[in-house]
Amino acid sequence: MQTLSKNQSRGLAIGLLILFLTMVGLLLFIPVNMLHRHYDQSLDSMADYLGRYRHVIATHAEVQSALDQVKNKNGRQHFLRNTGAALAASEIQETAKSLIEVNGGKLVSMQVVPFKDDSGYRRVTVNVQFISSMSTLRKTLYAVETVQPYLLLDNVSIRSQANTLNKGAPVTEPELIAQFDVSGYALVADSK
Repeated sequence: MQTLSKNQSRGLAIGLLILFLTMVGLLLFIPVNMLHRHYDQSLDSMADYLGRYRHVIATHAEVQSALDQVKNKNGRQHFLRNTGAALAASEIQETAKSLIEVNGGKLVSMQVVPFKDDSGYRRVTVNVQFISSMSTLRKTLYAVETVQPYLLLDNVSIRSQANTLNKGAPVTEPELIAQFDVSGYALVADSK
């Protein structure tokens, strides 16, 4: 080993001191810098949330007004009043029967089809068969589809009834046998 001169020893000591101070500075600077970056990102994120929440608060009156309009439209009026399958089917039967009779048709039969539940709604269906003329049939089908609560027609089948009573007399308007499924929707009791 060589001994160092005084100047070399001082230079080496100053170099080691500078190296030590640099290492201590880096050991302090890096964690402080990382912590600073973390808090900057956190502040930016919070400022973004604050901006979003202010926007939501600014639109609160508009959204509340839209909700009030929807509530005023009373959407429940379009659904069957009864949520039980039997009572809802009875409601459909009563409505269909009265519409057929009011428009001049003659009810032949009604059968309840098994109901189906789907996403909080219950579809209740009744199979209806009646006899009428063409104009009465048109009025009845229109009345069924425009009544409140809404009823939907499906599987419509219309047949001409053979008129055997008046073989020689001309038939002005033949009697028709109409058969269709009429369905309505009820809100399931759990979704209230």
